[in-house]
Amino acid sequence: MKPKKLVAALALATATLPAAAADLLNVYRDALVSDPVYQSQRAQRNATVERLPQARSAYLPLVTGSASVFRNYLERGGTPDYDYTTQGASVSLSQPIFRLPNWIAISQAEKVVIQADARLADANQDLIVRTSQAYFDVLLAQDVVAFSGAQKEAFSQQLAQAKRNFEVGTATIVDTLEAQARYDQTAAQEIVNINDLEVKRRALEQIVGKPIDGLVPVKEPLALVSPEPNNIDAWTAAAEQSSLTLLAAQAQAEAAKQEVDRAKAGYLPTLDFSASYGVAKNPSAVQGLDGISPTGRTGTIGIVLGVPIFEGGLTTSRVREAVALRDRADQDLENTRRSVIQATRTQFLNVTNGIAVVQAVERALASTQSQLESTILGRDVGVRTSVDVLNAQQQVFQARSNLQSARYLYLMNTLRLKAASGRLVEADLEAVNRTLGRN
Repeated sequence: MKPKKLVAALALATATLPAAAADLLNVYRDALVSDPVYQSQRAQRNATVERLPQARSAYLPLVTGSASVFRNYLERGGTPDYDYTTQGASVSLSQPIFRLPNWIAISQAEKVVIQADARLADANQDLIVRTSQAYFDVLLAQDVVAFSGAQKEAFSQQLAQAKRNFEVGTATIVDTLEAQARYDQTAAQEIVNINDLEVKRRALEQIVGKPIDGLVPVKEPLALVSPEPNNIDAWTAAAEQSSLTLLAAQAQAEAAKQEVDRAKAGYLPTLDFSASYGVAKNPSAVQGLDGISPTGRTGTIGIVLGVPIFEGGLTTSRVREAVALRDRADQDLENTRRSVIQATRTQFLNVTNGIAVVQAVERALASTQSQLESTILGRDVGVRTSVDVLNAQQQVFQARSNLQSARYLYLMNTLRLKAASGRLVEADLEAVNRTLGRN
């Protein structure tokens, strides 16, 4: 196959695009409403936010009411049996005045809600990354299948030419056997690549919840943009301020510190306001007493003071437990902080070095194409063999595959850098989405 025809075949193979192909942004929006991992985290967040009103309820008035009706049968020797009905109703009010553990629990619940919000936002970032990775995995698998098909076609033509040259005596059987071996290897690899493409499509379908007929590929040429700001220290400083993982760990550490105060508050007394009112009707209480009503009313109002005196060491043990858990939370926070900084640095370097890698592979592709042209020319004048042409063609296909892989990795690393710093939003996905489209 001539070099220009080979390049055209590669371009045609990778440019096939269904009329209703889905772009990255549309796929993400479908995943946003159907991905079970993200929806599970959303449900968890909705459940967690209820901790706050539950904690507040412990410092609000508690009003309870009760009512009762009983039928009584009284038998006494020497006197007539006496059957009567008793009725009663009451309402009671309890208002905490001083319960420090309950007050601290409200602040703890606020920290738990902050943690839940951060985890949901982080799950959204994770969804963007997972969806994008699955999207580009499918694109790369499609490219590899297309390259395999074009490579097999090129080797098929080389095989046919080698057979013709052998028949007319201008080549040896070695060229024919080499071309046949390359063709068979490529045919086998194409089967593997097609299977891998199907697996990648199913992985994307698992996230989106429905089959995707076609995906919009990356436009040529791909614009390579350095991180903004192009300073690794600025990115790590921003990550320490806005990382969602770090924010959740900070909220957990603060709640753990407050748990120590809450445990120590078990040593303190409690003070509650209490009031009650009740009505009771008991005919047996006034039996034989004419003129006295069987209905009685009672009301109470006062303050209840509770003082812990001895609980078998329970409060002391709870304090020790809370202190240990606070220390653990502090260490987890420090570990999270270091991990966030390391991840941000790694992704920054991946983006900046990824730009250099893409540019280097682009030059390598141009070099392999020039090499192929020279090798074909050398074969035509008798200084190169058909085996050399096969090797040169295989290098072109490999360079093309490496270039697509490097481009997709660069785009993914730009998203991962934003995610590591806690600033990945849909607008960033829209920027990547603008790199897609028909050429």
